[in-house]
Amino acid sequence: MNLATQITHGISAEIYKYKRTFTFWLIVIAPAFIPIINFLILWRRGSDIIPEGRNAWEGLMSLSLNPANFLFPFFIIMIALLVNNIEYNANTWKLIYSQTLSRFTVYTSKMKVFVLMLFISLMLFATFTILVGFSMRFANPGLGFEESFDFSLIYALYLKTFLCTLGMASIQFWISQHWKNLILPLGVGIGGVISFLIVSQGWKYAIYHPYGYHILGTGGLTPENPSIWANMDHVYYSLGVALAMFTLAGIEQTRKRII
Repeated sequence: MNLATQITHGISAEIYKYKRTFTFWLIVIAPAFIPIINFLILWRRGSDIIPEGRNAWEGLMSLSLNPANFLFPFFIIMIALLVNNIEYNANTWKLIYSQTLSRFTVYTSKMKVFVLMLFISLMLFATFTILVGFSMRFANPGLGFEESFDFSLIYALYLKTFLCTLGMASIQFWISQHWKNLILPLGVGIGGVISFLIVSQGWKYAIYHPYGYHILGTGGLTPENPSIWANMDHVYYSLGVALAMFTLAGIEQTRKRII
């Protein structure tokens, strides 16, 4: 069995683990949380939130982005814990590593499924956001959602968010896989988010804080300046951290002797 086939089988096995589990439903339902709230706000107070003359779709993007930037890191922390803790709870690491699949394959499959979960959740969030706009055409007509809009901007915005969060996601993934204790990864993740919010108030090196790349990377976007891919620095920082952390974590897992 070649490496590509092994990884394909490993990914299939990982996906099968989460079928009909809380993790699967969290990935599907969690992205609907903010859009549901936005739907209720726009339905009841849409004319106050989106004043006359403002592009309704751009207003919806702004209404979605800030809470998403705040909540998505906590979602990453939860998914990293759930993906790795399933083996610790069932005490199946020894069984997994006794199979024909190599340790590298097991690690790579789990890492790829983790990244895929984050990507799917953000794409679902973008889709639900668009559905909110379409629903306003019937629930609260006159807000301006009847106007044409380039929906690819919404998907591009959250694709950039995904890329900018891979750095912190790789850190949380490694910590959650390295330590069985649930409190440590949770504490590090929350501490990372809070520390960024503190140092971003004036520390000049805050731009290198991996728990804030997604905020810094999408922070200059306005309806007048929707150039999503204009500033790529924090995407590169995030991908650099992700490459380093996922590689080091993979080396550690392949060499680990005590499970």
